Amino acid sequence: MAAKSKSSKSPKSKGTKARKPRAPKSPHVDHKLLLEPMSVQAVGQDLPYLGYPRAVVTVTHCANTAPSNLFSTLDQLGLNGLSFQQCVYGSIISLGYSIDVDTIPDAPSSTLNDVIAVIENAPKA
Repeated sequence: MAAKSKSSKSPKSKGTKARKPRAPKSPHVDHKLLLEPMSVQAVGQDLPYLGYPRAVVTVTHCANTAPSNLFSTLDQLGLNGLSFQQCVYGSIISLGYSIDVDTIPDAPSSTLNDVIAVIENAPKA
């Protein structure tokens, strides 16, 4: 009878699992740097009211989301209403416009679009 030969198995190396390439990280833009070109002091930006484009940038930045989520509620986005409200208020003031902080919606059921509708008509300070 022929002797069975043992098959030699090569030991598996630990940590040699193929890794998926990581997606490049998007650069984080400082809030002041983002809003600087939209300030009242910037050339060509001296408008009598905040306007829709600035309102969208302000709200999406404070919500840390994209404009595709404008119809999402603060609750769906996992936002704290008061923190979000303070961020929006501070941004509007730093841009050179005025608004009463209590007029900015902060309810969990408020959508980002609701907030934009309120703040886009903020008058110049």
